[in-house]
Amino acid sequence: MQRLPRIATLALATLVASACPERRETPVPPGRRPPQATLATVAASDGPDVLSLPRPDGPEFFGLYLLGKKAGWSRTELVREQRGNRAVMVARSDMTMSATVGGRPVERTIREERVYEARPAGALIAFRSEWSGDGGERKVVGTCAAAACRFDEITPTGVQHRSIDGVTETIEEGDSVRLAAVRRSVVRGRELDLDKMRVREVETTFRKRDVIAGGGVQTPVSVVTVWRQEVSERIVEEYRVADDGRLLELRMGEALVMRPETEASAKQLDRIDLFAMARVPLPRSLPRDVPTSITYRMTGLPASFQTPDARQRFAPAGDGAVLLTVTARNPAAMDPAKDTPLARAGDGAGPDDLAPTPQADFDDPAVARLARETVGDARTTYAAALRLSDEVYKRLVKSYGTSHDRASDVLRAGNGDCTEHTILLVAMARAVGIPARPVHGVVYARYADGVDALYWHAWVEVRSAGEWIAVDPTFGQPVADATHVLLGRGLQQDAVGLLGTLAVKSVDVSRPAAAPTGAKENRK
Repeated sequence: MQRLPRIATLALATLVASACPERRETPVPPGRRPPQATLATVAASDGPDVLSLPRPDGPEFFGLYLLGKKAGWSRTELVREQRGNRAVMVARSDMTMSATVGGRPVERTIREERVYEARPAGALIAFRSEWSGDGGERKVVGTCAAAACRFDEITPTGVQHRSIDGVTETIEEGDSVRLAAVRRSVVRGRELDLDKMRVREVETTFRKRDVIAGGGVQTPVSVVTVWRQEVSERIVEEYRVADDGRLLELRMGEALVMRPETEASAKQLDRIDLFAMARVPLPRSLPRDVPTSITYRMTGLPASFQTPDARQRFAPAGDGAVLLTVTARNPAAMDPAKDTPLARAGDGAGPDDLAPTPQADFDDPAVARLARETVGDARTTYAAALRLSDEVYKRLVKSYGTSHDRASDVLRAGNGDCTEHTILLVAMARAVGIPARPVHGVVYARYADGVDALYWHAWVEVRSAGEWIAVDPTFGQPVADATHVLLGRGLQQDAVGLLGTLAVKSVDVSRPAAAPTGAKENRK
C-alpha cells in the first residue's frame, strides 16, 4: 500500500519532466482473504501483525488528482497465494498517468509485484517491475535469499544480469501504513527501490486520530505519514485510514491527491496540459547573460527546499515569502591553469557521483565509446565536460514528451527533452571519470502565448577546481544562467509536490560591470 505515492510521483515526475522547455522562445507545435477484524479489534489484541490487518476484500482502485484534475489511476492489493508448495503474500501495484504536452499525449504505466514469505516479518523472496509508455520499456525481474537479490534488467536492447546485497525488506514494508495505524506507533524498515535498484530507509508514523466528513457522514480515521529516503524527505506522504482498513485519502503536498473510487470511475481521466499546469508565471522577462544575479521573491517554497549553495542563497522576506538570489558566474575552471587535470577529476567527489546506475548506465559500450571519442585530447576536467555537453546538445533532437529511462536508450533514440539530455551527459561524464550529478528545478522560458514563466527543468552539475559547476546540455549553456532555480539534486521526485503552490511575486536583476577576460558566453 505505501508504495502508491512512490510510483505515483515517479510516474508524475516522468510526465512533468516531459514538459521541460527547449532552448527556444516558440513551442514545438488468486485467493480471497478470510473475514477481517476492524482496526480497533486488532489494536486491542496482543502483537498485531501485518497478516491480520483489516483490508477491503479485493483490489483497491484510486483516482490520482494533480491540482484537482484527474491525471491517472491506480490499483493495489495484498493477497495470500499458493505458489508450488509454498504459501506467500503478494503485493501488487499498478499505476497509469496521462497528460498532454505541447498537444502530444503522454502516458506512463508502472506495474510492481513483490512476493513475501507468508508469516510475520516474512522476507522479500521475489519481485517484478515493469515500466511502459513514455520513458521507454523496461522490466526488472528478480529473486532474493539471505539478504541477497539477483535480478535481470530487461530492455529492448537486451538483458543485463545484476545483483544487490543487504536487502532486508519484509512483509511489514508491504503494508506499513495500515500497520502503523493499527499499532498507533512507528514502523521502520528498509525497502528495495526497484527503479534505482538500491536499498533505502522508510519510516511510517501514526500521527493522530481525525474525522473525515462527506455526504453527511463522519468517519473516524487514523492519520499516518511516510518518510522515504530520497523520495519524501522534504514533502511528506500523508494517509487517512478508516477503522475498517479502507484507505480514504493519500496526499503528497498540495499537488498530488489519491482517493478511492470504483474501477470504472478511477479510469475516467481528465484532459490536462502539463505544460501550462506546471509553469510558474513571472512578472517580467528574464535575461540569460552570464554573469548575472537574479533575486526572486517567492511564496510556497518550504524551508526544506531552501538549501543554500555556491549559486543560491535565501533570506526571509516576511508574510511567508523568501528572497532567493541565484548568481550565475564564470567558474574558476574556465581558466585552464585552474581547471582540474582530467587524470584527477574525481578529487573531492563521492562515489555516487562517479558510479554507473540503472539510469546513467555508462557501462554500456556505446555510451563509454562516445564519451572517450568526444573528450579526445582534452586534458582538463571542465574543458572535457564542455565537449561532452556540446556533443549532447548537438546530437539529440529536442523532442517534447519523448522520454527514455536510460542513457543508452537516449543515445540510440537520438532524441528527448531535458531529462534525456541530463542523463546522457551524466553518464558520459562519469564514463571518463568526471564527477557529475543530475539536478532539477525550474527555468525561465516564454512561448507563443507570451507568458513569461518558470517551467520544470533538469540540468547537470560537474565538479572541477573544487566546485560544482552547473551546465545545461539542453540549452547548450557552458554555465547554466541565473534563471535556473534549483529545487533538488539526484533523481528525487518530491519537488513535484510544489506544483500549484510555488509562486514568484517579483524579480530583481543585477549584472557586474564587465565579465572576466576570456569568458565564454552562453548561447542565445
